[in-house]
Amino acid sequence: MKKSLLVLFLALFAFQGMAQERTVTGTVTDEDADSPLPGVSILIKGTNTGTITDIDGQYSISVPDAQSVLVFSYLGYASQERVVGNNSEINVSLSSELEALSEVVVTAFGLEREKKALTYTVQDVSTQELSEARELNVMNSLSGKVAGLSINRSGSGVGGGTRVVLRGNRSISGDSQPLYIVDGVPANGIENLNPDDIESINVLKGPNAAALYGSRANNGAIVVNTKRGREGGFQVSVNTSYMFDQPLILANFQNVYGQGSNGNYAPGSEFSWGPRMDGSSVAHWSPDPNRPNDTYSFSPQPDNISDFYQTGHNLATTLAITGGNERNQTYFSYTYTDAAGVVPGNALGRHSINLRLTNKLSEKLTLDSKVNYIRQDIDNQLAQGENFSNPNRHIMRLPRNITTEDISRFEFTNASGLLRQNYFNPGSNGGANPYWTINRNLRKNTSDRIVAFTSLSYQLAEGLTVLGRAALDRSFGNSEEKLYNDSYIIAQNGRYSIGQSENMEINTDFLISYEKTLSQDWYFNINAGGNSRINRNSSLNSNTGQNMVVPNFFALTNTQQVVSTHGVGGPKDVNSLYSFAQLAWKNAIFLDITARNDWSSTLPKDNWSFFYPSVGLNAVVSDLVQFPEWFTFAKVRGSFAEVGNDTSPYQLQRTAAFAAGGLGGYLSLSTTLPNENLLPETTQSIELGGDFRFLDNRLGVDFTYYKTNSFNQLFTVALPVGSGASSFFTNGGDVQNEGIEVVLNITPIRKADFNWNITANFARNISMVNEINDQRPSIVVGSDFLRQFRVEEGKMFGEVYSRGYLRDDQGRVIVGDNGVPRTTPGFTVRVANYNPIWLGGIQNSFNYKNFRANFTIDFRQGGSIASLTNAIIYADGMTEETLQGREGGLIFGENFMAHETAVRETEDGTFVPNDIETTAELFWVNMGGRNAPIGEVFSYSATNVRLREAVIGYTIPAAKLEGLPLNSVSINFVARNLFFFLNEAKNIDPDVTVGTSAAAQGFDSFGPPTARSFGFNVNLGF
Repeated sequence: MKKSLLVLFLALFAFQGMAQERTVTGTVTDEDADSPLPGVSILIKGTNTGTITDIDGQYSISVPDAQSVLVFSYLGYASQERVVGNNSEINVSLSSELEALSEVVVTAFGLEREKKALTYTVQDVSTQELSEARELNVMNSLSGKVAGLSINRSGSGVGGGTRVVLRGNRSISGDSQPLYIVDGVPANGIENLNPDDIESINVLKGPNAAALYGSRANNGAIVVNTKRGREGGFQVSVNTSYMFDQPLILANFQNVYGQGSNGNYAPGSEFSWGPRMDGSSVAHWSPDPNRPNDTYSFSPQPDNISDFYQTGHNLATTLAITGGNERNQTYFSYTYTDAAGVVPGNALGRHSINLRLTNKLSEKLTLDSKVNYIRQDIDNQLAQGENFSNPNRHIMRLPRNITTEDISRFEFTNASGLLRQNYFNPGSNGGANPYWTINRNLRKNTSDRIVAFTSLSYQLAEGLTVLGRAALDRSFGNSEEKLYNDSYIIAQNGRYSIGQSENMEINTDFLISYEKTLSQDWYFNINAGGNSRINRNSSLNSNTGQNMVVPNFFALTNTQQVVSTHGVGGPKDVNSLYSFAQLAWKNAIFLDITARNDWSSTLPKDNWSFFYPSVGLNAVVSDLVQFPEWFTFAKVRGSFAEVGNDTSPYQLQRTAAFAAGGLGGYLSLSTTLPNENLLPETTQSIELGGDFRFLDNRLGVDFTYYKTNSFNQLFTVALPVGSGASSFFTNGGDVQNEGIEVVLNITPIRKADFNWNITANFARNISMVNEINDQRPSIVVGSDFLRQFRVEEGKMFGEVYSRGYLRDDQGRVIVGDNGVPRTTPGFTVRVANYNPIWLGGIQNSFNYKNFRANFTIDFRQGGSIASLTNAIIYADGMTEETLQGREGGLIFGENFMAHETAVRETEDGTFVPNDIETTAELFWVNMGGRNAPIGEVFSYSATNVRLREAVIGYTIPAAKLEGLPLNSVSINFVARNLFFFLNEAKNIDPDVTVGTSAAAQGFDSFGPPTARSFGFNVNLGF
């Protein structure tokens, strides 16, 4: 079947390429330096067919006929056009020219515009490294490369989600993540897109850049343009990457004291506060009656935690075929990805098929269609945080004397013939054998996603075009969970669950565009269009409960009562009309004006229509004023934008839910009262910036200042007891984000055979909550055992509160009679805020003949995180930090935690310096643990610097491939997350959080170890 499909596609391409063709070769050089120019774009005029020069400035391109015109263009040089005629070799010398500084980027609705004409900030990202140093989630590849972009990955292992924030958090109770646009159409994320299919990525920052995309783009937009077919016969390429993943960070576990408490050995203890591990023979901990020995050696096991983890991998192979003629072009690709995480059993398989057809049906009518099918299977996606199915939670608590050989025997059959977990504390409320968790708490998640669109573009007259388009993004999910009996607490008698979900978005839009050159100096374009968006989703879940009749027989019928829930989803419709125009003078001054009106089904009829405009002005000063020769280019820009936003469904009526139980079930009303007078949220933004380039484009600085304010935010306020509800949904608030961004480009060396380019970015954002509501100046967005994540009036967004030391009026820590600090009773002490002082990144790119290298260093300065991981493992006595004071003698504020000033209270109520001794166990058990940890003790700086990405490659010269079926070969060594230059959080990766919600920011709780990835990439062209 696969062979038949391949033959069919090859036949299609052969049919499209029947026109007479010829191959043109040549060399492109720098006219001034008389040296070859790598990376020069050669395009057949009037088509999308093209190529680029190699490291030696050489190129080869197939042209359809002698009338073809080749366009040679390169940043910083004047473009040239050459008619092919009867020539088989065309050599070109390009000269430096100021006017050649125009770069093209993809903006709203998939339209291409010159970068110098933009009135807002857009940063493009090189896509080459995306397919070389691959990530399973494409967004992770952008870390450190875009100014103002913050990326956090969830702790759910391979295939896990990512939280992406541009220029700070804006929404109090909603989502602050950007909108994703693929080929001009909104998409439900790009995390599982095939990197090999991506032609370009442009990050449109803030409301100014994304005003035309509607309410979801008030946090900016990430615009992805995928590959399409090219004219000139067909080409086949195979790209293969194989990367190994190894754990990079583990806690510094102590290897001195073993299982027990108070210095005494206890085989059933979950703590490591026992005696020194001296190799003596002690009673075995296992309840397995069939174990070979009753005793074992009480000795350190320094590798019993690292032994649990494995070397993960990510293998991806893409077959891509592209080609066509002047009227029809086709792009087809198939990618298979096989990946496994560092936690055994956590694996992913992904199939991606992509087909795009571009057909010129007539001289004026063009059809563009695409369908992308993605099938993804994830085995044992990791439970996160305090979930008792999280294997990381259990392995990190493993006492220091338990051997890998013993604990890996995770189950046994008891005298009654029942399968039981082999664990030293049977029935534990919080503990489990980690090997049982990965082998007997099983999950499988399958998703099928279809992303498709078709568009027709018709040229009504010169300069007048109309576009109609329909797009679908639809996902189907299936899940299955098997929890074996004797899974403590979560499923003592086992449980079986299955689920189904569906999510669909349909976008239908039209766009009418007109452009005209009014005179030699004046040009304008105007566009008008509309969009209809339909969102639908639903879910169905059933499980056996915790009373399976036959142990470990996983079927829904194996229970006395099936528990099912059906979620009808949140249907939402948004209709929009919009217009945008640009007026240009001398191709140097550009005025942009946009307007959009949305009608949202989630708002009351009186307020469901909301209008928002934007205006931007941009001047290319270097085209208007004569600068010194060393001053190459200068542009200044400014813009103002307003963006509206709606809310989630079902906020206008009180909802009800049905539940099983009793004689006929239960009916419960939601505890939040609706608001019939909801207003749309509004974000207003101003932006000022400049782009300056010097020394023949060898030095460039792009600077941006912005300020955004989000008003009329949507959230709940508490109601008094007796009102019949707990909260009321309303408007209010003003969240302000103000900051600067700097992108610096430097070319220290530019020679014939060696180039060195540096791209650095810096961003500082201050996210302040200016106002919330008179009735509710503080909102708890999320909470857990350790902390509360709050949004508070007059403070930075995302303040984290926890329990802390009890202090006197002078701020000194008050110590109790046992020598341990006294603590506050509730979440009253501010302990963290994840917002960084600044973010940055540096990319160094080197090209030497056929060799290339690229290194990305990622910076994060400031911000803090709270760690439930450390709160628990410190209380368990697992780490080296717990060694001091095992025998006593600790005096808080003196020889222990000396950075604090501690006092004790005397009988007469006065305070004197603390002199009470305590032990390490007493201190850490009181400060840590699961139920009431003291967040002030377990909060850390998130400052870190890491080598995020490295690519070292070699391209075999085309001359050496003569006579072979190959026309290009490149081999690359690739690596990601190789090491930290600095990590102030030590055993914690500040990038990994529990989930992707706003409240997950700055929260560490038993995530998998950060993986160091390295491997190779091979790209073959035929």
